[in-house]
Amino acid sequence: MSRYDYDYILVGGGLQNGLIALALANYRPQVRVCILEATERFGGNHTWSFHTADIPAGTETFIEPLIVASWPAYEVRFADFTRVVPSRYATITAAQFHAVVRQCGAARGWDLRLKTRVAFVALKGVTLESSEVLTARCVIDSRGPSGASGCGFQKFLGLEVELSSPWSDHLPVVIDATIPQDDGFHFMYILPLAPTRVLVEDTYFSDGPELDHKSALARVEAYLTRRAVEWRVLREESGVLPMPWQPQSTPAANGPLVGGYAGGWFHPATGYSFPIALRLARAVASVCPEAAYRAAMALAHRLYPRLCFARLLNWLLFKFVPPDGRRQVFSRLYRTLPPAVLARFYALEFTPADAARILLGRPPRIDLLRPLRRYGSLSWFSSKRLKHLHGHHPRRPHSIRSL
Repeated sequence: MSRYDYDYILVGGGLQNGLIALALANYRPQVRVCILEATERFGGNHTWSFHTADIPAGTETFIEPLIVASWPAYEVRFADFTRVVPSRYATITAAQFHAVVRQCGAARGWDLRLKTRVAFVALKGVTLESSEVLTARCVIDSRGPSGASGCGFQKFLGLEVELSSPWSDHLPVVIDATIPQDDGFHFMYILPLAPTRVLVEDTYFSDGPELDHKSALARVEAYLTRRAVEWRVLREESGVLPMPWQPQSTPAANGPLVGGYAGGWFHPATGYSFPIALRLARAVASVCPEAAYRAAMALAHRLYPRLCFARLLNWLLFKFVPPDGRRQVFSRLYRTLPPAVLARFYALEFTPADAARILLGRPPRIDLLRPLRRYGSLSWFSSKRLKHLHGHHPRRPHSIRSL
């Protein structure tokens, strides 16, 4: 009999560990799993969206049950043009996420503990606030964002509403930047979840993390007033996410594998967490518990050059483009980049040629000479460049943030 209580303990029941749980059920259905979540539901109060190219081969079977709405394309809107990008876009709600993860775990007899708080997390065990100690062959800590420095911020406030009449748009509007620009790059994000149900988010790419709740709420309500006769609020969600240009703090040595935002498993330049969280879930679930760390670090090293480039984009955007000029940068990108390049960028699978086109365009619209002189070579694998901005590798990183 195993000396461990479980094969896996997943600390936190958000997107990252929920995806790991579903991947384990798909690839290793006989393992013993414990999920510890501090609140009363898995997934919190969030909405996650992704593109078709974000889904690695073999993960479709356990991702499809999570999807509540999908569309064949999405729109972006700027003051001087509107574009429909022909790339499938899909959305997962927290309610559906909670239902699927809970049903999956219950069907396999897993230990699903809601409203359970953790006092201490170690490499092979967890101590609860009740003083109960649980052990596992693999512990993965994915308890959400941690403190950030050297970064800009993506912040948002959204309302999901029921309308008195059908919403006029049938496609998601990933960026509606036709609104006045303030506090950085400012746009609305719209998901038509059903004919009379829509999520509208007031979103900013800003220098500071402060979210003016009252003003953001007023902007969402004003946007709805212009588009709908009457509405009823179903729920509200908000958040502040880091958009880093340098790695954050490194987890303590000999600690557990750190997943999710706290571990840096997200796209630095977009804030999208789904694509990389799903890749980590597949990597961890494809091997035995003792090999999960090595599989995660192999994935981290494969993603490393692209993460560096995404951080470079953040550094240029927040350090060298004034807040009122950032809309022009995104306008150029969406006006000029082909759908395939956009898809690879969102999925963090872009090529060196894609990176050059994203950065410089045809022709470049902003003067990058000054920051590039300071930054160093633009070679995709320039060790001088990576060390200058990101520091040296620690000997034993426990998360992608250590890279």
